[in-house]
This record gives sequence, structure tokens and C-alpha cells, in this order.
Amino acid sequence: MPKQNGASIARQQRRMRVLQSKVAGASVRQIAEQEGVSAGQIQKDVHRALGELSKEHIGHADQVRSMQMERYNQLLLRWYQPALRQDAEATNIVLKIMDKISQINGVIPDKPLIAIQQNAFSDSTPVTFIIENANNDDTDSNQISTPEPLSEATQGDLLS
Repeated sequence: MPKQNGASIARQQRRMRVLQSKVAGASVRQIAEQEGVSAGQIQKDVHRALGELSKEHIGHADQVRSMQMERYNQLLLRWYQPALRQDAEATNIVLKIMDKISQINGVIPDKPLIAIQQNAFSDSTPVTFIIENANNDDTDSNQISTPEPLSEATQGDLLS
């Protein structure tokens, strides 16, 4: 480990004080006044202190994740065969275990993969969408028919 000079040690101590103050709920401005440095420096200190802690504990998180996976796998082995034999309780347990395994491995996204936005075309006119079976073997029904124009659109800019 390389030797640190007095200024380096002082910076490291300040970063730890800054992080403790931040964890305790102090604002960046309050910490800056307390430490006698700029708010930008406080933000850099918090970022660097968290980065150092992250590097220090990254292996630990992997160990915990591995231990949890082993525990879930053991439970899954215990309940999987009864679930396949249509045991309702076992099926629910297996599904919960599989959900936890997916969470640990990051398979379940933290936000939706698609977003659906519904906009009203008119305040008073309801809109109905009909989705038909696309796998119909009848070739005549696979043809897309020409839509009928809307009566409201015949007078507007849409058709010109």
C-alpha cells in the first residue's frame, strides 16, 4: 500500500465525515459550510467515498448473491417435483422461488420494457379497437380491407 502524505489523509478523513453527514441527512450546502469547502467539492467527496466503498464491498455482494442462489436452488429442488405433480401449494412456492432467482440475477427489469399511452381523439367519441386472430388459415380472411372514411374527417385537412 502506497504511503499517504498529510494532505491525502486529511482529504480521506473529510470524505468520510462528508459521507457520514450525508447519511445523517445533512444537505450539501450544510456540509459545505461545516467543512469550509464548496458544494461542488462536497458532491465530489460523496461520489468518491461511495465509489471507494463500492469497490471495497463488491466481492462481498457476489458472495451473498451466491449463497442466496444456493439456498433458493435447494428449495427449488425440494418443491419442483411436487409442483410438476400439480400440487397447488408446491406450484406457488416454486413460482415464488423462481421469481426471487430472477430478481437476484437481474432478469426482471426495474421498469417496464414497453410503455402504452392512451390518448383520446375526442372528448365525447369513444374509440374501439378490435384485434382479430392473425393465425387464421382462411386466405380470404387474411386480406386487409380498405377502411371506411370517418364522417368527421371528410371536411378536414386529413383528406386534402
